Amino acid sequence: MRHLLIPVIAIASIHRSFGADLEFNFKLASLTEHNTSASPQYDQAHFPPNFGTESQVSRTQTFEIDPSKMDLSMNAASPGHVSGADVHTLIPSRPNLRWFAHLMGWWGSGKPFDIGVDMDTDEYIAKMIADMRRRGFDGVIVCWNSPGSRDDRIVRRIQSHLKTLPPGSFSFMVLIDQGLIDKLQTTEAQKKRLEEAVNYCKANFFDDPNYERDGGKPMLMFYGVRAFFGKVAGRAGGAAAALSEVKAATGGDMVWADVLPSYLNEDWEDQAYDWHDAHPNGPNPKDPYNFASIQHFYDSVKDSGKKVIGAMSAGYNGTLSKLDGGWAVGHYLPQDNGKCLIERARFIESILPVNVTHMQWVTWNDWAEGTSAEPGIENNIAVDASIEGSTLKWSVSGGSGDESTINHYDIYASPDGENAALLASVPTGKGAFDLASVAGLKADPPYDIVVVAVGKPCIRNHAAPPVKYGAAHSRQNESQPHADQ
Repeated sequence: MRHLLIPVIAIASIHRSFGADLEFNFKLASLTEHNTSASPQYDQAHFPPNFGTESQVSRTQTFEIDPSKMDLSMNAASPGHVSGADVHTLIPSRPNLRWFAHLMGWWGSGKPFDIGVDMDTDEYIAKMIADMRRRGFDGVIVCWNSPGSRDDRIVRRIQSHLKTLPPGSFSFMVLIDQGLIDKLQTTEAQKKRLEEAVNYCKANFFDDPNYERDGGKPMLMFYGVRAFFGKVAGRAGGAAAALSEVKAATGGDMVWADVLPSYLNEDWEDQAYDWHDAHPNGPNPKDPYNFASIQHFYDSVKDSGKKVIGAMSAGYNGTLSKLDGGWAVGHYLPQDNGKCLIERARFIESILPVNVTHMQWVTWNDWAEGTSAEPGIENNIAVDASIEGSTLKWSVSGGSGDESTINHYDIYASPDGENAALLASVPTGKGAFDLASVAGLKADPPYDIVVVAVGKPCIRNHAAPPVKYGAAHSRQNESQPHADQ
């Protein structure tokens, strides 16, 4: 598994002075500082319209929230330190699933509201892809509307950046949004517009070695395109026939996938994908994470004879869409301090059909819908540590009330309050570690020992306040066990 932190270059003098068995190749500050591509200043002080004390979770219900921790749609406020645990470990029995983060590219234009970043820049794209790769994603799906649009520029920036990475290390895929055709009033106009868009993607993206393929064919996703063809087709089967005609006219040698399983029996569609499965009208205590909807999707596709793209979502809350017309208000899934993610992953793994080959995280960065994975999911735990003799002890409190959102614990030692060595990674279920077992950790001056609760994929990490340990401290503890507590 990838480590959650990127080590800095080891400092040779530190290494020699404080023990040959320890490598002080981490900066102590890096254990808790902001490490995502989201704005480090996304908080109430800098973006007051996005924050408040009540989140509307249905058309008639509101919840009190803490604006120092989350915005109105319960996206985590920044700064934050997010786990680098590999997203593949959410479904450990299927390590070969291809995991993709779904990107909404409109932020930075000032509409519908500001989140502190402009995605239409090379700087942001580089940070975003580095963040996705750090978390184990295999690629990114970009919501795309038309040639020459802001979305199109973002895809091109991604395409350009991927050329700087090792071949095959990260992929991209285009999802054509319904906005391409939903204002057109005739089937012929829709067919013409879609044909132009597909030919554009073929000419500009499909031959790129970093474009995602299945069975050697480029994958092209749609959101709502088939549904809007149906609204103007005017006859039974008209929409399906129109899409088949577009596919044939553009060469046909592609994998097409639209949202939900409704059209898998139509010739033009090769795959289907799930979406967030939020409850349509607020909380549902009987089935809080909407397992029923997830079950329905997989039951509908498992015998289709076609491949499928699954979906992962850690919560949904459309309160902030009120700044853009309120289209998502009332749809809701509780994050539950990260437990929604953990329980959904467990449930999906238990029913996942063999024809599911990809997983799409819904979404990387939709603040309006409260589905943003980019700033990390806040599990709201606190870590407390103490030392008795040479035994380091720790415990967690708050959040979900258990360790279900924690991947493992990392233990660090710093001799100078600046540089740190990783002493051990300890699994959950254990709350103690013998520091005397670490060679080179008995020299003076005393060390700052830091315990980090590393979250499961895309969940935030939290560290205990440093506790002192060293040769003098150990001797003192033999006679006064709690002198430094």
